[in-house]
Amino acid sequence: MNRKINVIKINGFKGILLAAFIVGCLIAGFLIFPGWICKNIWNFTAQYFSVLPVMTLLHGTILWVIVALSTYALNKGKFAVSFGSSTIPPYRDYNNEAKIKEILKKISEKNASIIPPNCNNISSEDIDENVDKITKD
Repeated sequence: MNRKINVIKINGFKGILLAAFIVGCLIAGFLIFPGWICKNIWNFTAQYFSVLPVMTLLHGTILWVIVALSTYALNKGKFAVSFGSSTIPPYRDYNNEAKIKEILKKISEKNASIIPPNCNNISSEDIDENVDKITKD
């Protein structure tokens, strides 16, 4: 199978600026802002201890990265969102013609049970006549 899929297409200088903006927003949202929060928490607790130094934004970001990577390493992949591949369930075997025929047979049986047997002999003319006949009770 030869699939040509363009996930991201960058055209010209505006495209490069847009991509840089998106990457910058992701870095700010996932690294800088949590680093700023870590810095503020550290500096708040440092007020009460005389031996703790005051952090800058760079130190807070590094602390955040250490905390995030340590949490990831210690959880051993027990996150709600995980990266990797999974096995395809056996019912998704699309190349097996016998299974496809079996599924089509089940669908036709279900359709036969839904549609009443006397509806097969109705023509379109009969339907049009019945639609035009509206009676008042």
